[in-house]
Amino acid sequence: MQLPSHYLITPSPVDESEFLKALERSLAAGISLMQFRAKGMGEENYQALAEKVVALARGYDCRVLLSAPTAMVLKVGADGVHLDSRALAACDSRPLPSDYLVAASAHTLEELKKAEALGADFALLSPVKYTKSHPDIEPLGWTRFSEMIQQVSLPVFALGGVSVEDEEAAHKAGAQGLAGARGYWRA
Repeated sequence: MQLPSHYLITPSPVDESEFLKALERSLAAGISLMQFRAKGMGEENYQALAEKVVALARGYDCRVLLSAPTAMVLKVGADGVHLDSRALAACDSRPLPSDYLVAASAHTLEELKKAEALGADFALLSPVKYTKSHPDIEPLGWTRFSEMIQQVSLPVFALGGVSVEDEEAAHKAGAQGLAGARGYWRA
C-alpha cells in the first residue's frame, strides 16, 4: 500500500457549508488521505456529514478514514477507521478486513506496538512538539520520536505541534510524513 507523506486530520466542523468548501479546497490542493474528525458532533449528524465527505473525496481520489464505529465506516462507504487511543486500548483484534485501512493514534511505545500487533496499516505518534491541544503532555521531540518508531515495522506519521515546515525533520527522523491540519487544511 502506498501512503502519501501527509495525512490530513480535519478540524471539527462549525458550519457545514464552510467546512465542505474548505474540504474541497484541501482536496484540490492534493490531499489523498484524510481522517474525518468531528469531536462533539452527535453520531447521526456525523454520519450524515461523513456521507458528504466521502462522496466529495471520491471525486479527488482521496481515501477517507472515519473516527467512528466500524459499522458506520461500512455504511457510508469510507475507506477505513481511525482509532484514537481509547479505541485502540479497547481493541483486541483488527476491527476491519484487510481491504479497509486501519490507523491508530499512539502516545507511547506500548500503544505503537499494540497498533502493530492489531495489524494497523499505519499509526500516528504524538505529540512531537508542544501543542495547545495537549499542553499537559511532554513533547517527544524528534530524537525520541525516531527511537520509538524504529521499534515497530508499520509506517508512522508525526503529529502534534508540527506543520509543513517540519517535513524535512520528519523524514530525517524516519516518519512516513506529517499528520494534522496545519498547512494542509485550506480554510
